[in-house]
Amino acid sequence: MIEARLYAIVLRLTAVRRGAVPAEHGDQARAAMFDLLRRGNLALASQLHNENAHKPYTISLLEGGKRGADRALHFGEGDQAEWRFTLLSEPAFESVLRRYILDRNLPHVRIGAVEFAITDAFASNGSHPMSGHTTVAALQDRWNCAPDALSKTLTLEFLSPTAFSRGQDKATGEYHYISLPMPRLLFSTLRKRWIGLGGSAPDDEFDAWVESTLSLEPIRLEMLPAYVERRTVPAFVGRARFVHHGDPRWLGVVHLLVDFAFWAGVGYQTTRGMGQVRSHKE
Repeated sequence: MIEARLYAIVLRLTAVRRGAVPAEHGDQARAAMFDLLRRGNLALASQLHNENAHKPYTISLLEGGKRGADRALHFGEGDQAEWRFTLLSEPAFESVLRRYILDRNLPHVRIGAVEFAITDAFASNGSHPMSGHTTVAALQDRWNCAPDALSKTLTLEFLSPTAFSRGQDKATGEYHYISLPMPRLLFSTLRKRWIGLGGSAPDDEFDAWVESTLSLEPIRLEMLPAYVERRTVPAFVGRARFVHHGDPRWLGVVHLLVDFAFWAGVGYQTTRGMGQVRSHKE
């Protein structure tokens, strides 16, 4: 089995001509990502598109432009933006890296009605705060240390609207969501995705341990609804602190999963721009 590698790519874009990108452009951004992947590695693009399990990628919405009264992002000719996506994939993605990081004849990309030139690309550690690459094993080794050496306070910054799906009521058809980063729910979903990539983590007993030893302290959380598949999703953005108390046996796993969240995102519809998160150093 080839070990999973984790990639975070940031593309710097420049608008070729003026135009606007809808506020809810997750589907357009996803289509643009697959278009780029097809040009660099058709087989990988097809594999990711057809994957039936949890999709091994996340996509951020654009950062840049001017927010209009219609909530769309408006760009003039020459205006810049940044766009990030992550891939939790095998080394085949390195062919895509070579295409966009080493080749200076970078292509254009269309998101919504705006065509952008890709003017720079970042994938190496340290080249951009939101880019980098690592492996599952390296991430695991980083937090393989004595619990007493670890901080008991961790802070996460939720950069895009975040929510957790509780499924659809079969009788009413209504969708249910949780719009707070409740510790048990947050770390349980991260743990399961980490295991799905081949990482080592405790079983369901960990979830009960989190509930009894981690408390949530909102620092600055605000509601920011997202719109997905013609549904309004009650979501939140902002910053929250998680404070540990009591039995420290799995504190290293908590730190690992906070680190992992940078690559995997959290919660619902991370392939449409939701659930982008990073740890925050206080």
